[in-house]
Amino acid sequence: MKLGSIELSTDLMLAPLMDVTTPSFRQLICDLGGVGMVVTPMVFVQQIALAPKTVLPHLEHIENQSPASVQIVASGRNEEHIKKAIDFLSSFQFDILDINGGCPATHTMKSGSGGALLRDYNREGDISRFQKIIESAIKFSSRPVSVKTRLGFEREDEILDICKMIENSGAEFLTIHGRTVKQKYSGGINFEIIKQVKNTIEIPVVGNGDVIDYDSYKNMKERTGCDAVMIGRAVMADPLLFNRIWEHQKSSKKDFEFPPFSERHNIKDIRQYLLKNNQFIESSSQFWNTDRFKCAEMRRLAIWFVKGITGYKKVREKLSKFNIFDELKTYIFSKSFEEDFNN
Repeated sequence: MKLGSIELSTDLMLAPLMDVTTPSFRQLICDLGGVGMVVTPMVFVQQIALAPKTVLPHLEHIENQSPASVQIVASGRNEEHIKKAIDFLSSFQFDILDINGGCPATHTMKSGSGGALLRDYNREGDISRFQKIIESAIKFSSRPVSVKTRLGFEREDEILDICKMIENSGAEFLTIHGRTVKQKYSGGINFEIIKQVKNTIEIPVVGNGDVIDYDSYKNMKERTGCDAVMIGRAVMADPLLFNRIWEHQKSSKKDFEFPPFSERHNIKDIRQYLLKNNQFIESSSQFWNTDRFKCAEMRRLAIWFVKGITGYKKVREKLSKFNIFDELKTYIFSKSFEEDFNN
């Protein structure tokens, strides 16, 4: 499929997740198949402009994960920072420059970025900073620019006014998380508003929020008419999710069964994912190949992956206490790891 000018092999996208979509995790998702585009965690333009070397780890191997998108977050108060950041990013090989216009995290909001851009509109009816960021990014970027936002700050229909500005500013496509900034991740997704946005603008629309399996993917597509679907948190627990959804989508078999959450993968699968992820770090990472990071990454992934297996809560608690990589790895690949699910 095409998303604007970008060719994708599937209509599934990996969401930008801070401290989650590391280069090694992105590579694992790419290798397992089914994903059409990956997106890096957001990087602040001020950080890139003032200390560019600090963002290099997040961009590692981006050239091998195409189609790939780099997400930036900005307050719009300093156009020179946007220019410097985009000039620096121009030396990397990626396909889309994405602008975060909806992150509800406290540190992002305090910087005047992300969801704070929607707060401006909610309080003052002003979207000039948001518009300035998009137009500046398009002016300085040699890549197409997209935008990811939410339904509004606290009213779910605020996006209906804002989406036309995003389209008219020249964005290639728009990704919408189906909640407001105030909701964060609570409450349900408003499919109707996403559908209204899709019917309001001509550029492609990507739906995002609460897609956890094939049925919820299909529900998002059918109820909103969106062109593609972005998935984030659910992939943390099931890295094979994109592959499963796409295989189901392609299948002509009416009896194709998507396994229940508790049966998505077993201990053997988990070990293979963890080993593959760690081998990538050890063999190719310039920035992350340290025992401290490898322990943190393997511990984090293992805690996510075991969810749903009978007895997983006790195993999660035990995993969380490991701080030495060799000890953690030995435990995961030991018989004790298997036995602890049953004790």
